[in-house]
Amino acid sequence: MKKLLFLGLFLLLASPCLAGMISVTHQPAELRDRAMVAGSTVVRQLPLYTPLEVISTGAAYYQVKDAAGTTGYIHKSLTGETPAVVVTGNGCNVRSDAGTEFPIVFKGYKGETYKVLDQKQEWVQIKTEAGKIGWIWQNLVWGE
Repeated sequence: MKKLLFLGLFLLLASPCLAGMISVTHQPAELRDRAMVAGSTVVRQLPLYTPLEVISTGAAYYQVKDAAGTTGYIHKSLTGETPAVVVTGNGCNVRSDAGTEFPIVFKGYKGETYKVLDQKQEWVQIKTEAGKIGWIWQNLVWGE
């Protein structure tokens, strides 16, 4: 009985320490002010591949924080462990390879979210929902 009590206490105390990153993998997805649909308010709609930092884990919901520091709850079924980033800089160049010497293939704008495919030193290879692929400097994004 003592072992079971100790294990339960450990899991209760350890759950906030298990923080990691998840991302939105299903649409539509909402960040809510409470861990339930009935009686809760939508804090904001979340685009596909929105990275979220897990604060704590409940039975059906994660308590999370986004890049802007907004906290709320999202249903576990809407998330996964797909690495993702959100652009934090304005008008970022996304290049054909990892480095400023490579051509720009498209622009990334603040708030856009991308799936992460790879990483080379300070560069992150991203993929848009529409299938465009390129490299962005890691200091211009948040997540993974």
